[in-house]
Amino acid sequence: MSIGKNIKKLREIHNLSQKELAEIAGVSDKAVSTWENEIKEPRMGTIQKIADHFGILKSDIIEDKKDNVTSIRSSLAHGNDSVKMPLLGSISAGVPIEMIEVQDLVNVPREVGETYPDAFLLEVIGDSMNKIIPEGALALLDPTVEVNNGDIAAVAVNGYDATLKRVFKHQDGVTLEPLSYNPDHQTQFYSDKDMDHCPVSIKGKLVWYMAPLNIKF
Repeated sequence: MSIGKNIKKLREIHNLSQKELAEIAGVSDKAVSTWENEIKEPRMGTIQKIADHFGILKSDIIEDKKDNVTSIRSSLAHGNDSVKMPLLGSISAGVPIEMIEVQDLVNVPREVGETYPDAFLLEVIGDSMNKIIPEGALALLDPTVEVNNGDIAAVAVNGYDATLKRVFKHQDGVTLEPLSYNPDHQTQFYSDKDMDHCPVSIKGKLVWYMAPLNIKF
């Protein structure tokens, strides 16, 4: 596929309009249209910005993708450019993250693995963050990296219900914000009083993610 077709496919995977992708890339929606119609090509800096936003490689956008390629990360399956990171399972209600055993080892880019040696992977279940991360993605979470306001993190509510949300800390509590096209997902605020009987604890900051393996370019 061409750069324009790869960009269009990426946009469709995340259910984004041309205007929404344009906001991510810092361009006009007309510019996105010209890319997808192969009238113009985006600058390399813009491609890098898009790749960084979605946690993919710039080459995933630039390179010609054949129909038999089943993953934008398939190139990581072998070779010296990757390292193995533990996959603990999924972010699922009812099971504390600390109690989930390693289910598999997954290849990630060597640079990512060496930057976050203490991180672990969890499969994203549900659509509460699908504006940013599609369901089925593998989220890399690092429990040693500080979570600042606006960061996305895995959060356990009352010790059990692990969830991936954007986090905002306040003097009197914490806000967990979904980033979803589904209106059923609502922002939740937990006051200090709430957390006396329903503690909220951060299990790891989202530092990278891998798109679902069933995505085809």
